Amino acid sequence: MQSTLTIGLLDIIIRVALVAATTILFAIVFLAYTRVRNRKMLLISIGFTIFWLHALITIPELFSETFHIILDENQHLLLHFVALIFILLGILKD
Repeated sequence: MQSTLTIGLLDIIIRVALVAATTILFAIVFLAYTRVRNRKMLLISIGFTIFWLHALITIPELFSETFHIILDENQHLLLHFVALIFILLGILKD
């Protein structure tokens, strides 16, 4: 019982820390886009927006099973792949 509680608490702490880190990266990239306003930064900020929204969507399922989102592992990987494609297109632009 104790180890299950510790694993659950550790999972919550790690996910919240990763969402905080993603939020900071998203804020930096979005502020850079608002300053530069070119297509390169737009594509990169779209990629980070997808990462950030995916991180925010998965947080409530930690606290309650009623908020469980029906996404299997392949759909999570597809979201990450799409976000990385946008970031890669932004990096390779110009």
